[in-house]
Amino acid sequence: MIFKDISKLQEIVEKNDIKNALKFIKPPKKLNTIKTKRRSALMVSGHQVKHLNKIDELPADIIILNLEDGVPKEKKEIARIMIGVFLSHLEELNKEIVIRINSLNEGGIEDIKFLEKFSFNAFRIPKIKTLEEIDNIFILTEKQIHLSIETKEAFFNLKNFIHPKLDAFYIGIYDLLNDLKISHSIIKTENPLIHKILSDFSMTSRYINIDPIGFVYQHYKDIEGFKNWCLLQKNLALTGVGCITPTQVEIANKIFSEDIEFAKAIVKRFEQEGPFTIDGLYVDEPIYKNYKQLL
Repeated sequence: MIFKDISKLQEIVEKNDIKNALKFIKPPKKLNTIKTKRRSALMVSGHQVKHLNKIDELPADIIILNLEDGVPKEKKEIARIMIGVFLSHLEELNKEIVIRINSLNEGGIEDIKFLEKFSFNAFRIPKIKTLEEIDNIFILTEKQIHLSIETKEAFFNLKNFIHPKLDAFYIGIYDLLNDLKISHSIIKTENPLIHKILSDFSMTSRYINIDPIGFVYQHYKDIEGFKNWCLLQKNLALTGVGCITPTQVEIANKIFSEDIEFAKAIVKRFEQEGPFTIDGLYVDEPIYKNYKQLL
């Protein structure tokens, strides 16, 4: 936990006490960032003090500090400040921290300007449609940029979103279907259209060397359903998925993990003796290269 006692901070958020909230921000310090396996990306709302206080302990590879959907309009400003408060009190970054800002024309620019000075990995930008919008963001920040792919323009022009600081894409399946005027009722693991959407997203992202991260499964109490979606998205070559509970994080981390020790054994043996067979698998150059890449 970051604070031993958060009662004062909770009171500040309840009262929308901007003046006192700003007093809790410490001078920003430079912390080293790390890159993770990106198996799980856990959403934490900026106005939920209890959850913000645990971001140094949560097991997710990525913590998404959320200012957009899920934060009431009247709490947007205090949520932005609270994220600054907790980031200023972090002693180290032991996972990836990403801030999901509001749409650029609905407070996102103000989010970037206020939070840019703190140590974290990236800004996640919603509702992007054009490369020009992305160019405008890089004028404002030196941070890495992650994009929510949730408009039809972004989805069908994904291969054009190339920039050295673009680092990850998240498929926003619910918003994307809304934009395409398609009912959410098609969101079923056996639906071929969903397979098409996810596989196109995955392959195009990988073509331009950007990590594709799967969508948040909103039925958070449906554990079996979440497992099935994780398995499907892993089989479609996504690196991980969005999560909204720690239980989902544990499942995603397990499903999207690879057997590193087996990969090490394959690579070591191939480099020592060349092609070989193990448990009915013939390990030649392409198989070796795949395990080498994994490591």
